[in-house]
Amino acid sequence: MSVNSKVYSLKDIANEPEFIWLFNIPIYQRLYVWGADQINTLLSDIASAFDRHESQFFLGNTIVVENTSLASATHAHKAFDLIDGQQRFTTLWLLSTVAPWNNELESFSRVTIDGQAKPRLHFSIRDSVNNYLQALIDNPETVTKQEVEIERLSYAQALMTSFKNKHKRPNNKSVDDTYIKELAKFIYENVKLVLTQVSPSMDLNKLFEIINNRGAQLQHHEILKAKLLAELEADERWRYSAIWDACSDMDNFVDRSLRSVVSNLKANELGELYKNGTLANFEKINELLGKVESDLDSSARLSLKYILEDSSLNQMETNKYNVVKDNNEYLWSSSIISFSLFLQHVLRIWLLKNTSGKDVDRLLDKQLLALFNQSFFNLGKRDEDQGDNARSFINLLWQVRVLWDDFIIKRIDMDDDKIHRICSRTISASYISTTREESHKGLSLLQSMLYHSQEVTTHYWLTPFLNFLVDEKNHVSINNNDSKEIAFKYLRNLDNYLFGQDTNQKLLERSRLFMESSACTVENFTFDSAVNCSLGVATPHYWFYKLDFVLWYLSTKNLLGSLLAKPFLTKQEAMDFNYTHWHNFRFTAKNSVEHVSPQNPQGIDQSPVSKDMLDDFGNLALVSRNLNSEYGNLPFNEKQSRYHNKKLAVQRPESLKMDLIYQHKNWGDEQVAQHQAAMLKALEQYYAEPFVHSVI
Repeated sequence: MSVNSKVYSLKDIANEPEFIWLFNIPIYQRLYVWGADQINTLLSDIASAFDRHESQFFLGNTIVVENTSLASATHAHKAFDLIDGQQRFTTLWLLSTVAPWNNELESFSRVTIDGQAKPRLHFSIRDSVNNYLQALIDNPETVTKQEVEIERLSYAQALMTSFKNKHKRPNNKSVDDTYIKELAKFIYENVKLVLTQVSPSMDLNKLFEIINNRGAQLQHHEILKAKLLAELEADERWRYSAIWDACSDMDNFVDRSLRSVVSNLKANELGELYKNGTLANFEKINELLGKVESDLDSSARLSLKYILEDSSLNQMETNKYNVVKDNNEYLWSSSIISFSLFLQHVLRIWLLKNTSGKDVDRLLDKQLLALFNQSFFNLGKRDEDQGDNARSFINLLWQVRVLWDDFIIKRIDMDDDKIHRICSRTISASYISTTREESHKGLSLLQSMLYHSQEVTTHYWLTPFLNFLVDEKNHVSINNNDSKEIAFKYLRNLDNYLFGQDTNQKLLERSRLFMESSACTVENFTFDSAVNCSLGVATPHYWFYKLDFVLWYLSTKNLLGSLLAKPFLTKQEAMDFNYTHWHNFRFTAKNSVEHVSPQNPQGIDQSPVSKDMLDDFGNLALVSRNLNSEYGNLPFNEKQSRYHNKKLAVQRPESLKMDLIYQHKNWGDEQVAQHQAAMLKALEQYYAEPFVHSVI
């Protein structure tokens, strides 16, 4: 049974000289399931490699087997079943059908057989999907997207189309169609995958079962852990290893993760530390683990005869390296970033505190080991220096990880939805009680706004914010509501500084400067130019997100009255305005700029907006791709009716900016101008509020 592996680019596949290659998704494979996180991460990783002028980007292994039943009678082409790697492969194929990517990738998307263009990708016994793929080749304008499996493919294509609005290039360089065309060429020629062809005589059912049940590969952070522990003395490695393992479970709360790693650790002992605000104190937790380790060593010295004769010891855990994984009760939360990215944020803080001016040159999930090799290892001149560095890094890791659970949002399962929230954590009878209840609405909303509006693979705002939390002079501690209010004020100032000004300085550098001196001031705010320009769909998404946060914040301070006065709303419209649902507002993923008064209206629009004002900020809103498709070119009054019906159904507004827009009875040039002026006034009012640097 032969197995043949070879490295291919998409260009190599498209230009294979001997045969035309087709690829088939067999019926036993699951449907396309990739969502926004996977797609955006893949595209961002490739774009980052392109921005760094790397010569190639390895996508990974793809296992195929020849499907002779789909072979051409003339043997002009070969068909291969995708056994492993179909999600990545399908993603690249979908990318090749989306403008403007398809300008460079079109030859990968299709083949010509008997004079007819056909998609290079095929799904077994899924006619509706295959018809959709064929329509993408023949006439994309005629495709229908009703079936669930097709909606997933369509949603993926929408994310690819909007990628240029999300990607942040170094030095704030533009991301336009020209850039996307060059990036698509890089994908076509320089993205490489290892194509492994296995023999048809192989037991494919067994192979597929092994692939889908294989153990997880050794991750980079596990290799990093081994390198750090190797610098420590043998008698301290278990404690540091336990702390590392607890921190690595980003979806859980770290105190419960630690109890999973160290089964003999008592919950009330951790509760006492949390109650006193000292759980983040590394010396306290190290002392507690030392006591547990001593007890475990004592029990490990019991004789075999004593253990066998004493039934009470049957449940005793004497293996101090055992990991218990029975935390199903706490699987209702998940982290907004990976542990690998979390480690990189901690590394930046460590470098700030322990070196003179040293910093990483980027944050990149897959470059964890390279970043540590460049910035951390070999800093010490003696072996003991390396050990001290490893200890101090894991010390800092624990501090930041404890504060993370109290001050950073998680994705929380609520009924059939996931929302961003900082969970409420309290002490009850010396035990830490964690619930889905909101701990600090403002801090949660602001972080959610930053999460949705910034690059998903970096989140540079997190580094200075986490550094602020661990800096003792700021007097921020866990189990303290006043600390959250202080953190909220700091994060508002940080947000304004990082994202609200016009500068050519890299975001990485700006975040480092703010870590060094949080009294940095903003000299040139950009909200005026963003709001007062007719940018249409090119309007930066950040300002839609930021404006919704500003409106929510001003409403909590009772500062919206002047905005609702004439001429923005008539007296009757202002009286009818209802804030009832604003307290339920939350940020969701949005990637499509909606024209309230459509560019190509259907039917008769009661108060049409002139062409000169269609692209004005006052006539725009940021919505999900699905909502944009639903509203389409409907007139204002029809959109207004649908908006209010949905708002009543879900008991919360889609957007606060839209909520104000749809209070109007009519919509025309006058209302667009008034709304735009009111939104600018709201931003001016927010940015004019002083920030007290003495408490930051």
